[in-house]
Amino acid sequence: MSLKKVFILILVVLFLGTLFTGCRSKTESSKLKVAVTIYPFYDAVKSIGGDLVDVFVIVLPGSSPHTYVLTPQDLQNLENVSVIFENNFGLEEFLKSVISSLTARVVNVSEPLKNVVELHNGNPHLWLNPEYFVIQSEVIKNTLVELDPIHKDVYEKNYENYKKAILNKAAELRQKLVNLPNRNVITFHDAFPYFAEYFGINILASIETDPNKLPTPKQIIEIENLIKKYNVKVVFKEPQLSSDIYKSIVEDTHVKVLSLDPIGDGVKIKTYTDLIEYNVNTIYDALK
Repeated sequence: MSLKKVFILILVVLFLGTLFTGCRSKTESSKLKVAVTIYPFYDAVKSIGGDLVDVFVIVLPGSSPHTYVLTPQDLQNLENVSVIFENNFGLEEFLKSVISSLTARVVNVSEPLKNVVELHNGNPHLWLNPEYFVIQSEVIKNTLVELDPIHKDVYEKNYENYKKAILNKAAELRQKLVNLPNRNVITFHDAFPYFAEYFGINILASIETDPNKLPTPKQIIEIENLIKKYNVKVVFKEPQLSSDIYKSIVEDTHVKVLSLDPIGDGVKIKTYTDLIEYNVNTIYDALK
């Protein structure tokens, strides 16, 4: 092959490489850049948005939104997103100091449920009730449609499929708990009232009602008395929060300690339905 032909071939290869790279970059840049505060909302955005969205989770699995502190990498990532989906109602205090400096739109996915939160003394953990979570997911869907109306049909269809799958699974799991002889439990943190309402579990008390405040000796004694009075079999802790305060209760009452997860770990608990199934199965195995 002559040098001239080799040179032309090289130019063609370089041109095609540039063309394909440009197409790929254009495709990637056309995706909606989205941030979510906790992992369940990541599952909602990915399930509804699919390949049309890039999603960044601020509070990674294993951390608690109650105690999280933004990192420099978080701040850099947040500069590149169009929208941030938050739960609000005091869950994400770490966002307050930076919201005014962000160009991204911040969407409170719990806005349609504010009356519910008021009735529960401001408890923000709405997503643990499947019926409330699909309402939060609808807010996510509506926002994606606003930002990317050309793909409205995709978002609408994906949302309806997602909603149906969640509610069907939740109804199935609720039925599993119907015949439990004793539904009384103690939780470490006040994260599960909405979950308990939907699935018919009776939370007698939470050891730590405020993530930044330990219970008093009087409160601990009251919890121990409840355990004895109602024959409570188990205290549920959470993987995102660490404290030894429950250990004295266990020593005094000899209850079991198991773990309920309000957020998911992204490994064994990858989806929202994984999350509620894990928690229901944990409760069922403890109380059956």
